[in-house]
Amino acid sequence: MPRDLPGMYWDEEKRRYFPLSSRRAGKPPTAPASVPHVTLSRSQLQSLPKRSRKRKLQIRDSLTPPLSSRLVKGFKNIDGWHALNTVRQYPVGLRSRRCLHDIQIDQLSANSIESHLSDSGPLPVDIGQTITALCSKPKVDTEGGNLWIGDDAGWLYRVNTKTPDHNWRELSLGTQITSITRSKSITLVTSLGSPARLLVTREETLGHWLLREFPTHVCSDVWCGQVFENTIVVGGRRGAVFFLDAEQDEYLRLRSSSDVFSLSFQNQNIVYIGLRNGVIERWDLRQPSTVPDLIVDMSQNHKTTGRAPVQHLRTIHQYGLLVETMRGDLEIHDLRYLGGTTPLIQFEDHVSSYVHRLGLTVSPGENFLFAGGGDSRLRGWSLRTGQALHTDAVDSPISPSSNPFRTRYPYPIRALEVLADEEKTYLWMASYKHLHGVELGPVGILR
Repeated sequence: MPRDLPGMYWDEEKRRYFPLSSRRAGKPPTAPASVPHVTLSRSQLQSLPKRSRKRKLQIRDSLTPPLSSRLVKGFKNIDGWHALNTVRQYPVGLRSRRCLHDIQIDQLSANSIESHLSDSGPLPVDIGQTITALCSKPKVDTEGGNLWIGDDAGWLYRVNTKTPDHNWRELSLGTQITSITRSKSITLVTSLGSPARLLVTREETLGHWLLREFPTHVCSDVWCGQVFENTIVVGGRRGAVFFLDAEQDEYLRLRSSSDVFSLSFQNQNIVYIGLRNGVIERWDLRQPSTVPDLIVDMSQNHKTTGRAPVQHLRTIHQYGLLVETMRGDLEIHDLRYLGGTTPLIQFEDHVSSYVHRLGLTVSPGENFLFAGGGDSRLRGWSLRTGQALHTDAVDSPISPSSNPFRTRYPYPIRALEVLADEEKTYLWMASYKHLHGVELGPVGILR
């Protein structure tokens, strides 16, 4: 029997419900048949089948009025941060999550600004050497440092982003620093060589570093390194080196058909390796002597031509692999299917360069992607929908308080890192010798 549902009316002729707003003028509502009142005992109530949690959520979402496009448009006309907080108060559902994400994209695109002033002076800050790597620290140390910086001369700096012009040289590796990564309290730093070196430190032992120097027959031309909990993998010429324990000297050699340009852990046992020849391999570190799985050969993409060295890899959303190549591909592949070249999402407008590496980073909640282009522009996308934060139009060269997604920097962006303080979220960027700060919004804008 038809029941009385809020906001709906029963059409006896068509035998279905319709929204009250769709009822034709002058047409009287059809009263639903009354439901007889039935009294059940406690034992009878307990014997009734229980609705599953999934079914309860489906019923709740069906009775929750959707956020209309007019409502979202109205939110965009008022203070954007107030709009985000307002939408977050709605019941959790697919519609509200999508509307919330659309407002985040709108606010990041329209209100991000180039920060021109820190607590100690103007931005950007000239480090003195070309910056090649950035990495946030898990927590601010006793001297206020919360960001690691590496340069092409091999120097490692410790910086407080509130006073970035006061930086401290930690130590020198002698050759270009190619990567700085961390997992929990462990930080890993690699240098190109020759000889190639790596540094390992724990947050609990600030100032104490473990230095390793690779013989050339073991690993040379180190382009990348990754750490997951206590496991380290370093990639270089014709293969990678795997350390089961970051603080022990025992290692295994993972031999490949080409030079290793990028690495990404999926968990402590599975690592993905991006090669100069465009191949992406999956290695199981529990069986390092076995043949690795071929995930995708980026050079076999028939829509584009030319070699595609894999410069960046990042596992996201558990089953996604973010890939960026020197040819200009920027896309997500599904790790549940091997060997296919069709991506889940392709990010449009990315401009690569035959400079070995450009800056690329993912927000902590894995909702947004930021990348530097070979044309010296900053671009951003949603990792969930592929929608762009940037525009095609370039207003002018970068200047204080300008929108970084609509301007052009003097030099390509070689490193990126997202950091938040007590009040705001920043995107720190390395362009040649200069450290830039972009104010993205308040704390929580990226979640």
